[in-house]
Amino acid sequence: MPALENLTPFAATDFLSLTKEGAECLVLVVSGSFALPPAGRATDTPLAVCEEQQSPATTDAYWGEPEKSSLRYESQSAYTRPGTDVLLHCQAWAPRGRKVTRTQVAVRVGTLEKRATVFGTRVRYRGLMGLSASDALPFESLPLRYEYAFGGTTASGQEARNPVGRGFYTSAKEAMEKPLPSIEAPEALVRGWADRPPPRGFGPVARHWQPRLGWAGTYDADWVERRAPLWPRDFDERFFHAAPDGLRASTHLQGAEAVVLEGVSPDGPLAFHLPTHRLLARCTFAGRREKRRMVLDTVLLEPDEGRLVLTWRATFPAHRRLALHEVSTVRLLLPGEDAP
Repeated sequence: MPALENLTPFAATDFLSLTKEGAECLVLVVSGSFALPPAGRATDTPLAVCEEQQSPATTDAYWGEPEKSSLRYESQSAYTRPGTDVLLHCQAWAPRGRKVTRTQVAVRVGTLEKRATVFGTRVRYRGLMGLSASDALPFESLPLRYEYAFGGTTASGQEARNPVGRGFYTSAKEAMEKPLPSIEAPEALVRGWADRPPPRGFGPVARHWQPRLGWAGTYDADWVERRAPLWPRDFDERFFHAAPDGLRASTHLQGAEAVVLEGVSPDGPLAFHLPTHRLLARCTFAGRREKRRMVLDTVLLEPDEGRLVLTWRATFPAHRRLALHEVSTVRLLLPGEDAP
């Protein structure tokens, strides 16, 4: 593997990859972990760098069994990402930790904003006018995971956008005494058992879920004969985005964006600004140096862990030049230093 010198206070890795056109490239990834401020009071103080740094993920990690649970961390295997993903892992909390039957969650990062209404457990029962929803049970906190959003898999069908969720049924009989989703879009609440709203989630969408899978391209006989093992010609690089709708920035965030998280702590909102660190990557191939500014392409918010993780990426063309690679370096840009 190529040699990597990490001169940052963060964790770094590198790997080889192939672009859509089949050209070899060298990818450098840096993950920086920062301590979140206390909830309940906005702060303009820069976030402190964590003593323990989370290494970039090299394999996918799920909350449980891979086929029966949602994705927690996706491996950093993409050679690019068109914009910035914003991801949120946490619990939805009742205000002051006092039990409620519903509450609201909101995340805002720069111009991105996403909300959810979170209910206690409800089930379908047969009433005078057909199937009805029971009253929600009180709760103090509930995991913001796709397992509690609309979706699911039954003996007669599957919700391709979220096969591990709840609330997806193919008949009224099938829905009887079964749970409704607990995490819903405020503008598209589930009414009847046949409703099919978009699953409301804040974590990464697995590669084999829709609509992400639709960006992977066409893998047919022509691909097998003419293109494999390269990406299909209709491959869309938006496939590398893991964030759900509403949390994908079409261009890369720059740092310093305002962040507000509501409903994710019993002590009140969290409000702060993203760190403003700028990173420079440099590769040396047989005495020839190439430099480029690393782009911020993932913002992972983990209030339960008191942690924010930023991921920066830089990709260097290396087609037929890997044998000439000598060393790669990542470092912080100094204040006032111009980026290439």
